[in-house]
Amino acid sequence: MNYVLKSQHIFTGLKDFTEPGAILIEDSLIKQVAPSIEELTLSGDEQIIDLGEQLITPGLHDFHVHLFTGALQLVCVDLHDTKSADEVIQKVKNYAANHTKAWIIGFGWDNGGWKVGTLPTKEMLDEHFPNRPVLLNHLECHYCWVNSAALELAEITATTKNPDFGEIVRASNGEATGILIEKAQDLVQKIAYSFSEEEKLSMLHAFFDLTARSGITSINDMYAPFSEFLDDFSLLFQLEKEQKLKARVYLQPRMDGDLTEAHHFKQLYQHPKIKMNGLKQFVDGVITGHTAYMVEPYADANHTGMTTYDLKAMKKWIIEADKEGFSVRLHAIGDGAVKFSLDAFEEARRINGHMGTRHTIEHVECIQPEDVTRFKKLDVIASVQPYHIAALEQKVYLERLGEKRFNRTYFSKTLLNSGAKVAFGSDFPVVSIDPMREIYHAVTRMDSTYRQQWGPDEKTTMAETLRAYTQVPAYGCFNEDKGGTIEAGKYADIVAFDRNLFSIAPKDILTTKVSMTMLNGDIIFNRKPASSLT
Repeated sequence: MNYVLKSQHIFTGLKDFTEPGAILIEDSLIKQVAPSIEELTLSGDEQIIDLGEQLITPGLHDFHVHLFTGALQLVCVDLHDTKSADEVIQKVKNYAANHTKAWIIGFGWDNGGWKVGTLPTKEMLDEHFPNRPVLLNHLECHYCWVNSAALELAEITATTKNPDFGEIVRASNGEATGILIEKAQDLVQKIAYSFSEEEKLSMLHAFFDLTARSGITSINDMYAPFSEFLDDFSLLFQLEKEQKLKARVYLQPRMDGDLTEAHHFKQLYQHPKIKMNGLKQFVDGVITGHTAYMVEPYADANHTGMTTYDLKAMKKWIIEADKEGFSVRLHAIGDGAVKFSLDAFEEARRINGHMGTRHTIEHVECIQPEDVTRFKKLDVIASVQPYHIAALEQKVYLERLGEKRFNRTYFSKTLLNSGAKVAFGSDFPVVSIDPMREIYHAVTRMDSTYRQQWGPDEKTTMAETLRAYTQVPAYGCFNEDKGGTIEAGKYADIVAFDRNLFSIAPKDILTTKVSMTMLNGDIIFNRKPASSLT
């Protein structure tokens, strides 16, 4: 089926504003874009869809997602926005009453937003779940809360050693409290995340239905230790065969120095909709858990955080991967981790020359002033998640960093003004994949209170925000010739919103809905029957 999409508000990505126009779509591609339907060259067989005052944009591209863990979250207990340990436990009890699987798994609690902000303990869960194992992932997924039954199944005792880059938090008597940090989570997750292929496919179906409803036509799946026990990328080919893969998937598997395995992975995943895009690794952890790597010690702790690996070894991996043409994406949250990442990319460029790689730093939550301009200089993409400023608490960052460093957190506009390429994403399942939340917080900088801003000077315009959600991710995936903007010759990956985001009040962004999503020229989501759009 060929289509003509018509609207009074089309954002092609080539200008900072919308214009009235019409788009001719033939097969999977945009054939022609014109100011009016009369200026299109039509055969007469096209279905004309008049979207009136609705906004048309390129399909959204979430540049940072954890695919399988996010898919798992959709069938687990949702603990986001809970305000106390008691509220978490009540939600878990409600969920457990209606679900019979052996393990109870949840996502999204954050004690930083509780009135009593101390970390919870296994005893709180044991009281209600003495025999059934419980695994509750913290909002950032860098630590988790478990009960005694889970610890017993994982054989975690008072004598169990901490893994490298991880900690089994212990009471004064040496017993585990129920909090597992970073790699210590693996001890439980490798048991809890044992699912059949059928169960994983069911989760993936739910995930891609969600992305279609959200206007997301491309995602970047990012390696993370907490997803290793779930990942099964071969299932994506099965979905594509069934014509149920409703987004392009760009894969970033683990960087670990084994480039033979990386080349093998690249050969396996070169499908137009399922493609390896580079390698991913973690430099550090998170600020809330004191595991982000800082230049100077935390304001409330006498240390500078942690790094996941020896930095000399990691720099060697990066240089070798760059030499072989692999783009590298580094999780770097602390200003020390960001500085190291830029230093490593700079050395790779010096030794290898520019290999055409498109390296990226993920999160960039805290940055030293002198490092801001280095993104453009080194041709490094900044991957930012705008909704994090509402999912996490300002007061926790102030406590951890002190005021001076707090004022250098979550830059967007500063990076853009420096000439850096900035891409947006969600980090789902850390936060909701809903792009309306990302867009709202990018243009308003509202924090968790929705009354106070976090760095108001870092607001981005609607045009800048949408480009960071479309055009820059396409560039980061070497797909700028086929995606990211609405132009003739590009994929017909298009989304329509029920309101014009450029003219509505910021508060109305949160209630804006996707009315239609198109991938490869096919309508994969339609909020209203097609006949009502024509």
